[in-house]
Amino acid sequence: MSQNSLRKCPTDARVYLVPLPPRIRSFVCEKDNYITICINESLSDEARLRAYEHELYHLEHDDLHSDLPTGLIEIRAHKEVD
Repeated sequence: MSQNSLRKCPTDARVYLVPLPPRIRSFVCEKDNYITICINESLSDEARLRAYEHELYHLEHDDLHSDLPTGLIEIRAHKEVD
């Protein structure tokens, strides 16, 4: 993935590197009109970038407000980003 392929992060988003269990690469959530992206600090730089792109995909597709089951949302996102 090149630097030119990076998606633009919303200006109201906060991105944090945090300790997470190994099976969780990242997650995104919204509270009080603020978007927070948390990325597992133990990932390599390349894996962090892929996780970041994955979460931006969720934002671009308004997945936080979707009625679809989380499993289906994740399957779609992994097919498109990973």
